[in-house]
Amino acid sequence: MRDVWVVLKAMFLYAPIRYGTVAFLRIVGYGGLGVLTGLLIKRFFDEASASRLTASSVIGLAALLLIVPLVQAFSYYLDLSLSYGWTEIIRAIFRRNLFRFALEHPGASPLPVSHGKLMNIIRTDAAVPESLMWDLPYFLAYTLFSLCGLAVLGAIDAVTTASLFVPMLLAVIASQMLKRRIGYHYERQQKTSDRFLGLLSDILRHHETIRINSASPAFLNRLAAAAEERATAGKRNTLFQALLGSVYEYIVGAGIVLLLLLISGNMRTGGVTVGSFTLFIFFLGYVSNAIRMMSTVTAGFKKAESALSRIAELFGEESVRKLTRHDSLYLDAAPPLTPAPTRSGRLERMELRRLGYRYPGTDRGIDDIGFSLPRASITVITGPVGAGKTTLLRTVLGLLEGRTGDVVWHGSALPDPGYAPVPPLAGYVPQIPSLYSGTLRDNLLLGYPDDSLEEALHVSMLEDEMTLFPDGLDTRVGPNGATLSGGQRQRLAIARMIVRKAELWVLDDISSALDADTEIRLWQRIDKVRRREGITCLVVSNKPYVTAYADQMLTLEDGKIVSSKSRSADRPASRA
Repeated sequence: MRDVWVVLKAMFLYAPIRYGTVAFLRIVGYGGLGVLTGLLIKRFFDEASASRLTASSVIGLAALLLIVPLVQAFSYYLDLSLSYGWTEIIRAIFRRNLFRFALEHPGASPLPVSHGKLMNIIRTDAAVPESLMWDLPYFLAYTLFSLCGLAVLGAIDAVTTASLFVPMLLAVIASQMLKRRIGYHYERQQKTSDRFLGLLSDILRHHETIRINSASPAFLNRLAAAAEERATAGKRNTLFQALLGSVYEYIVGAGIVLLLLLISGNMRTGGVTVGSFTLFIFFLGYVSNAIRMMSTVTAGFKKAESALSRIAELFGEESVRKLTRHDSLYLDAAPPLTPAPTRSGRLERMELRRLGYRYPGTDRGIDDIGFSLPRASITVITGPVGAGKTTLLRTVLGLLEGRTGDVVWHGSALPDPGYAPVPPLAGYVPQIPSLYSGTLRDNLLLGYPDDSLEEALHVSMLEDEMTLFPDGLDTRVGPNGATLSGGQRQRLAIARMIVRKAELWVLDDISSALDADTEIRLWQRIDKVRRREGITCLVVSNKPYVTAYADQMLTLEDGKIVSSKSRSADRPASRA
């Protein structure tokens, strides 16, 4: 519950004047003026029953009864104009922070939650605290003026007024009894939504594999079952909310019956006037609304508590601070262009000192890795499948969180977590490159200038294939490069790395999808550029014509270096 209040405070501090104004309008403009309406109605009936009404008093009361609702309507208009768009801004802040965490998470480490759960957190859970934020002023208004009204009524008839406390007391008892079930049904609905969205995401991401293996009927049946489970949980949650509302309605109804029984006897004896009777009925509406808002706010707090616990599964420590971090959404102007990173100096030597990493819950990984990469050298990592070669590259690049040992860059050890050598420090080409639904040019540049684009196309051997693309560099590649061959995807990733002019090239079996002739020529061109620019290379490959370029060749087995060889000359000459 403490986290809920911390988040509510943070949302208030986003725009304290705006939210304070909205709260004032709802409490005073909407709730307070309503009390004035009740007092005016009481006076009208008291004077009418006593035959003291005059033309001037009727006109005055009628004018006030007309002005008060108009002022309330104007307050409501101001309320909407100040709060309606801001609700979406608060949700956008939370969702931006969720996306920021996902994008800043170490690239090769899995997210703490499934993709389906992440989508559901962004879509649903992020909106729950904001909804509670705007319900609180109404609850405070109805509760405050219900108590004020009860004080006024107590001066008229203390016993009858005391009867109005009965439904409020029953409402508090009911809310405490049902609070756990509110959270249970909300969490149940969210968990079934997580499973449904996760399965739907898997189907969309792996549709080719599903079709090739004729697994479409099985997956569609699983999706239908997940959808049915989700719908059932949603219906139960909705039914419980309706049941909760009905309980409060019955409590209100019981309060009305009790009030009428008590007040009718007093009216016969003359203890309560007609005006006082109308005031009792009027304030009963406030009490009823306070009870209904108690139901809404109680459910809102429990849902917010559950939503924040789910968000904490993603964020981990300091989840509230990460969720409520606030900087500009750039709604009034375009965000400033982030300049491309600049080199802090040429890489003279990179060292790995007792580097280690273990995948969580397993004994798989790398251990006690140590070697140096001098400037303009090629270091080739070889070894059998599962030896830890890719794990080593990812650990060096900070894509796996929780390493041991040091990565020394320019004489300084890089911190972990929180570091990642990126262009122009380091460029990385994984075994299976990631492409985006856009054009070839978009996938190559990703916001970088195109001054070295021609050279990148030449080195990656894509320039000869430009005629195969109907719109050249403006040809769309489809989802994850679906229109490209495996070799084209690999070479596109190589070109993307070259455009960034990095000091260190990290290449993970980059030519596995190429034929032998293309692969040999590709490596000749890479070596030529590397020599000319003084680029350091860290390469994973078991192919002889790649290891022939190595200044240093390391063999990895079971996550450890078992042999090391060094060469300084006699590499094949470039023929590109």
